[in-house]
Amino acid sequence: MLTSKIGEALVKAPSFESALNEVLKILYSYWDVRHSFISFFDPESQTLKIVSAFGLTKEQIRRAIFKKGEGMVGKVFKNELPVLLQDLEEKGYLNKLGLKDVVERGTSFLAVPLKTADQVLGVFGVFKKFKEGESKEKALELLQTLGTFISITYLINKKHSQERAFWEEEKKLLTQTLYENFGQEGIIGKSLAIQNLIKLVKKVAQTTANVLITGESGTGKSFIAKAIHFLSPRKNKPFVAVNCAAIPETLLEAELFGYEKGAFTGAFTSKKGKFELADGGTIFLDEIGDLPLALQPKLLKVLQEREIEKLGREEPIKVDVRIIAATNRPLEELIKEGHFREDLYYRLNVITLHLPPLRERQEDIPLLAEYFLYKFNRRYEKEVFLSPEVIEIFKKYPWPGNVRELENLIERLVILSEGVILPTDLPGYILKGITSHEKEPPLPSFIEDKEKEEIVKALEKTGYVKSRAAKLLGLTLRQLDYRIKKYNIPVTRY
Repeated sequence: MLTSKIGEALVKAPSFESALNEVLKILYSYWDVRHSFISFFDPESQTLKIVSAFGLTKEQIRRAIFKKGEGMVGKVFKNELPVLLQDLEEKGYLNKLGLKDVVERGTSFLAVPLKTADQVLGVFGVFKKFKEGESKEKALELLQTLGTFISITYLINKKHSQERAFWEEEKKLLTQTLYENFGQEGIIGKSLAIQNLIKLVKKVAQTTANVLITGESGTGKSFIAKAIHFLSPRKNKPFVAVNCAAIPETLLEAELFGYEKGAFTGAFTSKKGKFELADGGTIFLDEIGDLPLALQPKLLKVLQEREIEKLGREEPIKVDVRIIAATNRPLEELIKEGHFREDLYYRLNVITLHLPPLRERQEDIPLLAEYFLYKFNRRYEKEVFLSPEVIEIFKKYPWPGNVRELENLIERLVILSEGVILPTDLPGYILKGITSHEKEPPLPSFIEDKEKEEIVKALEKTGYVKSRAAKLLGLTLRQLDYRIKKYNIPVTRY
C-alpha cells in the first residue's frame, strides 16, 4: 500500500520537488514518520543539503549541512551504505537537526543512500518510533526500496529537464536567428523592392491583422509567412502551415476544422483540426486560391467570429488564430469567374505583401547565389566557387522557377562540381533560356562560343538534318537557321 502510494505520487506530481514533498507526507500519513528529510549533494559547495523535509523548521533545515563523511548522514553518503540507529543517543549522531530532545525517547534514525549505477546522489533519512514487534530491518529494506524509486525519478526528471532546456535553447536560437537574419532564401537582397518588403514585414509582424501574400511560385511566400510569425508576439506559439492545393477536397474540411469520434465512417477517435492546433499562434493557408468554394463560407466564419465548427460537434469552438494566406493566382480573376468569394477576399486582404519575381530583382541574384553556395558547401562539406562568368549568366537568365529554381540549381552544381564552377558546368537549359530572344543585346563571347559548339554537336549527331538538330536543341527551324548564319557554321549536308 505504502510503496504503491509513493510510486503514484512520484509519477503524477507536476515537478520533482513537489514529488519529494508528497513522498514525505505519505510517510507521515501511512507510516507515522513525523520527521524526515531528503538531501542531495551540491557539487559546488561539496556538501549535502536538504531539498525536501517534513516536520522540520527552516532553521533546522539551514543548519543540517553535512560534508562527506561528517556525522551519520555524511557517512551514509561516503560509504554508500544504509544506517540504522536504535536511538539518537548512539555515538556518531551529531544532532545537527536538534531533534534529540524533541522526539520521543527510543526513536530510531534510518538513513539510506540515494544512488544510481555510477553516482551517489544524496541521503534519505527518517526518524521513527517503532511499535513493539515491528521489524526495524524490514523498515530499512522498505526505505531502500523507496530510495531507489526516488533515484530513478531523479534521473528521469534530470533527462527531461536537459531535453527541455535543449529545445528551449534551440527555439530561442531559432527565434533570434529569424529575428536577425530572416532576410534569407527569398527575402535576402539589396534591391529597393526587397528592402521595402523587409520594412513592411517588420511592421506587419507586430499587428494581428490578416495578411495576403502574393507572388509567383518559388518566390518565398512561405518563408515570409514564417518570418511574420517569428517576428510577432505569437512567436512562442504554434505556426501551422496548410497547403490548400495538396489536400483532397473531401479531406480538407476535416483537416482544417477537425472532427469528433463517430462524425463519419472511419472516425474512430476525435482529431483536432489545424485551426485548433494553431490556437494562440498563426495558421498559414498556402495556395488559398485553390480552397474549394464549399469551404469558403466556413473560413469566412472563422475570420468573422473567431470560432470553428468541428465535424460531429454541435457547439462551436473559440480559437485565437492569426491567418496568413498566400496565392500565386490572381484572386480578382477567380472572383470574376465565380471561384472565390469576394467577401472572403476582402477579409483576407487586410494587408497585402507582394513578392517580386527574381527576374525583376537582378541585383539580388549574386547575393542569393552566394548564400546558397555557402549553405550547400557546408551541407556537403565541399569548397565550390562560382566564376564571375556564371554570375553574369545567372543575372541574364529569367528564372521562371524564381528563388526555388536558383536554390535547386546551386545544390546540383555543388554536388557535381569541384573547385570553380564555369559556364560549361551549367545545364543546357540555362543557356537556352538566355538566348531564346533573338532581339536581346549581344551576349558575351564565351556564351556565343558555347552555343556554337552545341549547334555543331547537334548537327553532327543528326547527320546535318536541320529539322532534327533543331528539335534536339529545343529550337525552331527558323531559329536554328538564324544561328547557323550568325556563327558561319558550314553545313555539309542538308
